[in-house]
Amino acid sequence: MTSRILAVLLIFAGGLSAEQHRQLALQHYAAEEYERAQRAFERALLENPENSELNLWVGLAIGRRVQTMSAFRRLGAMPLVARVKRQFEKAVALDGSNIDALDALMGFLLEAPGIVGGSKRDARGVAERIQAVSSAHGAYALGIWHEEVGEIEQACKQFELARERAPDNSSYLVAHAGFLARRGSHAESDDLFEAALARDPENPAVWLAAAKAWIGARRKSLYPRAKQLAERYLASPDRDPNGTPLFEVRALLKRVPR
Repeated sequence: MTSRILAVLLIFAGGLSAEQHRQLALQHYAAEEYERAQRAFERALLENPENSELNLWVGLAIGRRVQTMSAFRRLGAMPLVARVKRQFEKAVALDGSNIDALDALMGFLLEAPGIVGGSKRDARGVAERIQAVSSAHGAYALGIWHEEVGEIEQACKQFELARERAPDNSSYLVAHAGFLARRGSHAESDDLFEAALARDPENPAVWLAAAKAWIGARRKSLYPRAKQLAERYLASPDRDPNGTPLFEVRALLKRVPR
């Protein structure tokens, strides 16, 4: 059911509840209608302002909205970018065990320019907070941080540690594989990706992680398989609602020669 049809049905059914606004927002988000998703999440938040997840979703929708703006429009969107950080911070303040919110805040701090609140030092502190909630995910977060600041040996140790602490979690397996691919250790990386694909063959996140690594490393011999996996991700109804956005996957596919 499209988000527009759902909206019409809910309107005719009477006033929308917070949960209905949330469901509608998720429909918009999945359809890459990020401004509409933001508005719907905000309406849900009005009824439940102390909800950590809703604060997180508002920030995510605004962030995606900014990502999809033209470069010219993005120049005037600094207040929106700053609001993304505030929403993530509020989500964390409301629930310090919300790993998704902690991940989002850490990602913002690593990627955003300092003028709107980015800070690698603060990102390290968030990674340590994640470690207090989950030792495996904390190791993964620290791996990301160490790689971002150029501490490659420490990053590798943390990605390995995440796998050791949660050996059945494919996300840490592919995170380590992706790291190795970025470092040029392709044989070891390929072994880990094959293990993840064999262990979790119906997981769209695993498909896309392999596709990203192979295309990013310009593994021409693996382009056909990477393309197949990325296209399968685009067509899957089982993607994580906040997984890699489709516009990024389409951009990734454009890097594969026809």
